[in-house]
Amino acid sequence: MKDCKYEFESVDEIQLYILNKLFAEGDLVTTREQNTLEMCNVNLCLTNPLNRNTYNPARKWKLPLAIGEFAWHVSGSNGVDFITYYARQWKNFSSDGKLISQSCYGHKIFKADGYGESQWDRLLTLLKKDKFSRRAVLDVYDSDSGIDYFAKDIACVCTVQFLIRSEKLDAIVTMRSNDLIWGLPYDIYLFTMLQELLANQLNVELGKYYHNVGSMHIYERHFDLGKRMINEKMPSILNEPKMEGHNFINEFLKYEELIRQKDISFDTISSLEINHYWKNLLTQLVKYRVERGNKKKFALI
Repeated sequence: MKDCKYEFESVDEIQLYILNKLFAEGDLVTTREQNTLEMCNVNLCLTNPLNRNTYNPARKWKLPLAIGEFAWHVSGSNGVDFITYYARQWKNFSSDGKLISQSCYGHKIFKADGYGESQWDRLLTLLKKDKFSRRAVLDVYDSDSGIDYFAKDIACVCTVQFLIRSEKLDAIVTMRSNDLIWGLPYDIYLFTMLQELLANQLNVELGKYYHNVGSMHIYERHFDLGKRMINEKMPSILNEPKMEGHNFINEFLKYEELIRQKDISFDTISSLEINHYWKNLLTQLVKYRVERGNKKKFALI
């Protein structure tokens, strides 16, 4: 069983470090008839959560997918049609073809309960009243709900904790399992976005992001990709722009839905009277819509 605990400036650095460790020291573990290389009890720290995008050319990471997953979660949705618009593989995690039952973290975090409050609402209220609280924890694993451990969908994330220290908001995510290729870059994007959203709502600075994983692994089908990533010449680290105007989140979600369901142009988005940060994210989604439409046209030729 191998351990690691280090700080990194970007998610690209994290991925390269883990890849090298897995290929050099990982244990071969076969689970559900699939071979993996695995390290256990992996503890990572992203010192600047703004460096959340993956730029490794070999990885071909998709920013619109990351933004789309963020929108899906923040909207509180658990619908398959919403998320499969961005990533078709999500349909493999639904038992009925309509809903995602466990990995719908946003549904568990943002959906109001019978009292009209969500986990996010209560956490925000708590930290506004007691900014040094150690109780600001989001529970997304649902260990008390009688989980079917052989179901298609079991949540990989267990908890997300937030701590305000030195006027900065740190996030601590604990996962039972993390696929280095398909999971980690999108998970870190999502949870650092939620961290920054909360920091904006609390009017504090963004702190560090901690990513703790029981089983960090890479599947055999991705071994060649992982080796290509290691051999790539990496670009310079690029900070993403800081989030602004958290009060525009509902406008962002409204137009994300319109982009997904209708043919909205770049001009329409550019004319919106919303904060430029959210406008830039929407522009990425329009670009994805156009590219997606072009692929369908070429497929018919």
